[in-house]
Amino acid sequence: MNRVLFFISIAFALCSCAVQRSTTSEGFVRDIQKDIPFKVNELKKVSNHDNTYSFRSDGYIGLLPDYEVDSEGASMIFETTFAPTHHTQPSNVIWRNIVINRKAKRVLCIDRLIQNGRTFGYVYVLQSETARYSDSGTFHWDVSNPKLLLNVSDAIEGMSEFSVVTLNTLTKP
Repeated sequence: MNRVLFFISIAFALCSCAVQRSTTSEGFVRDIQKDIPFKVNELKKVSNHDNTYSFRSDGYIGLLPDYEVDSEGASMIFETTFAPTHHTQPSNVIWRNIVINRKAKRVLCIDRLIQNGRTFGYVYVLQSETARYSDSGTFHWDVSNPKLLLNVSDAIEGMSEFSVVTLNTLTKP
């Protein structure tokens, strides 16, 4: 009888760990979605890539970017004193916004593309490891620390390959 109770308790503990893990990852996605400064229909994890999510929107999102990224992957500050800015996203560039959540120790790089008047894109997440999301497979340094800005920039550039590949696919004749 004791063995049966032992195996039942082990099975229950394993099931509760699996439920806790899925709840934690769902909570992680919900928290990321709250950080995005515009409404997205859904946020889906890109398979085989940690901390990369795709999103779609019903229409055009007119939020001005922090940066523009061209088909070569080069970033340029959006509002400059020497170049005129435009207030509608062209289809041949990526509009990039950077969101820093210091409380959650998280940085989001949001790349938006346009297709048929609708916005879609990718969210690249840099999350410092915390007790709340310790299973997210993320970095072991504080990504929200301003002293580590160069490291954050390098990490974002290394992660954002999907956006440039997708842009090049869309703009091919």
